[in-house]
Amino acid sequence: MKIMVCGKGGSGKSVVSVLMARALAKERKVLLIDSDESNILLPKLLGVEPPKPLAEYLGDRKSVFRRGEADVIKALGGAGEGVKLDDLPPECVSTSSEGVKLVTVGKVRGFGEGCACPFNYLTKLLLKNLVLGERDVVLIDTDAGIEHLGRGVEEECDAIVAVADPTAEALVLARGLKDFSQSRGKRFWLVLNKATPRVVEHVERRAKEMGLEVDGVISFDEEVFESCLEGRALRANVAARDVKTILRKVGLLGGL
Repeated sequence: MKIMVCGKGGSGKSVVSVLMARALAKERKVLLIDSDESNILLPKLLGVEPPKPLAEYLGDRKSVFRRGEADVIKALGGAGEGVKLDDLPPECVSTSSEGVKLVTVGKVRGFGEGCACPFNYLTKLLLKNLVLGERDVVLIDTDAGIEHLGRGVEEECDAIVAVADPTAEALVLARGLKDFSQSRGKRFWLVLNKATPRVVEHVERRAKEMGLEVDGVISFDEEVFESCLEGRALRANVAARDVKTILRKVGLLGGL
C-alpha cells in the first residue's frame, strides 16, 4: 500500500508517520518518503542521518522538469516496469535501526529559490512508478495543507490518513481529504492527535456534525513533546501504543 499522511501545519504528521513506520516495520518492509519541502526534523525523529534529496541527486530542482518521466525513473534505479524499493540510489536512502528506509524528495533552503512544484511533481512520479512487493508499505509525510492535493499527488496513493489536532481548521481540511478519497475510491482514516480526555468528546461530536468519524485517538505524550523540542530521535510511550492500536483497528497490523 501507498499511504499519504496529511494534515494542517503543526498537527503532528511527521511524528505520526514515524510512529506508523516503526510499528509497521515489525511486519512489513517500510519506505518512508519525506515530501515536506520545509520541515527538516523527520530524519532526526527517525534517528538517522538525512539522506541526499532525490531532487539534488537528479541535478537540481529545474532538472526534475527538464527530464522526461522515463529518464527520471531510470536515474532513480528503475529498470523496465518501475522502481523497486531496494533499487533506489543508496546515497538517497537512510535506514533506521528498525529497518525503516527514509527518502527525502527535496527541501526549499534559501530566499528566492522558487516554489515547491518540482518536489510535488517528483513525489507523484516516484509514487506512480514504485513497484511494491506483497509485504511493502510506503508512507508519505506530506507538506502542510492541501497543495499536494491540488498537484494531484494523492492520485498515486491507496489511502489517506488525515492527522487532526483539536482545532476546527484541522477538521475542515480532513473533510476535504475525505471528499477526495470517496470520489476516487481510496481508503480514508481520520486520526485525532495530541488528544487529552477533555477534548476527545468535543472533537468527536464536532467531527460527526461535519460527516466525519474519528478512527483513532493518539493521546498527548510528554515524551513526544520533549523529543520534538530537543530535535532528537523520537521517544514515545503513550502515543506509540495508541498508534499500534489504530493500525490494528484499520487492518494494517496483523493482516494488511
